[in-house]
Amino acid sequence: MVKGFPNYLRNPSSISMWAGAVNLDYEPLTAEEVAIFDRDLQRLAGYFASTRDLERVILEDRDIYIYAASLAKAQINVSGFGGLTPGSGQLGMQLIRSKTILGAANWLQTFAAAGWNNLFGTSAVPIDLSSTSTTYGNPQNRVAICIPKLFDITLPKFQEAWFHVGTTDYPIHSLSFMQLADLYVARLPAAVFVGRNGRFYARGNVIGNGVVSGLAPLGLTFALAEYMVSSTQE
Repeated sequence: MVKGFPNYLRNPSSISMWAGAVNLDYEPLTAEEVAIFDRDLQRLAGYFASTRDLERVILEDRDIYIYAASLAKAQINVSGFGGLTPGSGQLGMQLIRSKTILGAANWLQTFAAAGWNNLFGTSAVPIDLSSTSTTYGNPQNRVAICIPKLFDITLPKFQEAWFHVGTTDYPIHSLSFMQLADLYVARLPAAVFVGRNGRFYARGNVIGNGVVSGLAPLGLTFALAEYMVSSTQE
């Protein structure tokens, strides 16, 4: 493990992360693993996107994602990086699922009152990647996540967001959504990285009473293959 940035980043100066007190040492990906990552990120962006603009929204964060993959490789005991279809003991990647964050089948949530509401987890009960609960797929020792953007499948109801990673409270920031095809996307000022067994929660400033929101993290889960294929993911 080394500090700094791996040499396969195209623009290291673009990397900014909210990672709490995590030591950002990384385990470099091999040249073969970098090739797998770039191939599979392109595939992932292609099947997620309904327009080329939306595909670009994912691909433009390539450096953030591959750096996060290097961090996850250092933190999780893996035999290598296998991309979208990792083998046993390998690190894989997938879009962040509502199962991992909300313990639910989708991202829809109802917020009764306008103003500040708990969005993902709470200060008392944060999203906990050390949990062994099958509700969240049992992420302990097997999962890290990276969130550079948010997306919403409904008309956006949030005007601000406030992230807390580990014991660190990050600044409140306004959300500016761009409409792309059938969803909305907002960039965060820095990518949220929650490492192995880490915790985080987020609060959001809601516009309106009794609203249904589909706001979700647009990012990647890096996880052992065994997490990705487990029956606890149903």
